[in-house]
Amino acid sequence: MDSRVGRALLRLAGVSLVAVALVALVAPRPVNVAHRWQVVVPATVALVVVAALVRVPGWAKGRGAALAVAVGGGAVATVIGLMTRYHYGWDARVMLDMARLLQAGEPLRAADYDYLSLYPNNLPLLAIDRAGVAVAQAFSLAPDAVLIPLNGICVTVTLYAVHGLVARVAGRGPAVGAQLVTLVLVGTSPWLAVPYTDFYAMPFVVGGVALAARALTPGARRGRIVLWVLAVVAVAIAYAVKTTPVVIAVAAVLTTVVALFDHGLAPERRARVLAACAASALAFVGLGVGLSAAATSAAGVDASRLHTEVSPPLLWWVALGADEQRGAGGVVNYGAYSRPMVDAVDGASQEQMRAYAAQFLADRWDERGLGGSIAFYASKTAWNWGDGMFWAWGEGPDSLPGTLAPATGPTAIVHALNGFEGDAYPLRADLTQALWLAVLLVAGVGLLRVPYRRETLLVAVSVLGIAAFTVVLQGRSRYLFAFVPLVVALAGLVHAHVPRPARRRGRPLSRSSR
Repeated sequence: MDSRVGRALLRLAGVSLVAVALVALVAPRPVNVAHRWQVVVPATVALVVVAALVRVPGWAKGRGAALAVAVGGGAVATVIGLMTRYHYGWDARVMLDMARLLQAGEPLRAADYDYLSLYPNNLPLLAIDRAGVAVAQAFSLAPDAVLIPLNGICVTVTLYAVHGLVARVAGRGPAVGAQLVTLVLVGTSPWLAVPYTDFYAMPFVVGGVALAARALTPGARRGRIVLWVLAVVAVAIAYAVKTTPVVIAVAAVLTTVVALFDHGLAPERRARVLAACAASALAFVGLGVGLSAAATSAAGVDASRLHTEVSPPLLWWVALGADEQRGAGGVVNYGAYSRPMVDAVDGASQEQMRAYAAQFLADRWDERGLGGSIAFYASKTAWNWGDGMFWAWGEGPDSLPGTLAPATGPTAIVHALNGFEGDAYPLRADLTQALWLAVLLVAGVGLLRVPYRRETLLVAVSVLGIAAFTVVLQGRSRYLFAFVPLVVALAGLVHAHVPRPARRRGRPLSRSSR
């Protein structure tokens, strides 16, 4: 079976990933941690060679290996998160403080309702935080002592879902490898210390794609409808928790449409599948609305005091994504959060916000023109995708000296490796950057050679979707974090198609990894 459209989308994803990786290697856009090319470049090359040559040993491919890595990885993530606890700021602290107030039986302040009216997408986070505070109070614990282990549970489920997604297509060897890489990039991240939507959405992002991929597998008749319904539910939950997973719903529909024409299918059956896609889209929207209402109820806020008409329209987020700022350290932020732009629409109606956004975009076009606009968005893409630490310690005042309390023993080691001021953090960040760029190169090169397959197309289009989201709208590398396991899974899916050196009279190395 074949599909020219499917192959074209795979190649587009491949070219895009290779391009951002090469830019990050030869002309990186500075992020909040200064990477050293003398470390990153050779380490990236070495890791790509390792990916091409090394095979997972047979004993690691057993049925219990996936579960062992997932559970062990979740435990490691929990310990690292608890050892890295600190007094974080920005939205994560705002929502946790609200949850504490509500759980104590205190009403939210007017300023709190103004915030929630402006950013109603944070209501699910408030509901989760309030549940965490309630459990913590029941056991006389701090909220972070409950919510950080929840991050660890999310890592466990994510790691298991990554294995399930990769193993069905590429075999258990690449699946275990994808788990281990995900564990390094996600399960040891400084973000583990922060209860936020990235981790809460992550298992539903990967799980939803894994379920949809299985439902789309050719010849897989048994339980296909059930799997598809579960995928819709999972992606709807991910979307309710965090906005970015909406791109998966779009990717699933696009992949299904492409799949309609990848083999001879009767017209009446194509019509039925298209009708099912439309029904799935409606179900996704309905679930999203229902989950948002449920989150408002679970959070315990007074819905009558929420005024969503002051929430910025989509065009304002597009304008925010076109802004360019230079930080105190000289780092250029491409389309990230802008306090001046937020203040400029304070108290404005949505119509006024649209007018402001339209004028802002027109002004940027006048300044940049076509060439300058292309250069800006290209730099923005490189900036978003060229950060293997995914903006860790970059939000609010988190990077200020003294954020982490003095520690001894194993905790001191974790602080040295994961703390922004840690002695080993620069090297840790460089090596993690190299691993991330190696993943992008393996995924990109593999996509340039891989044959069309529905499961691979679904993951590739999902990755293209989050890339488009972060280019057009406000974003930074943290917005990619919930999708990092999908990018790693994509590398695992196409790993066998990365060229390998010849061995013994030009005979290629075996591609068997099952």
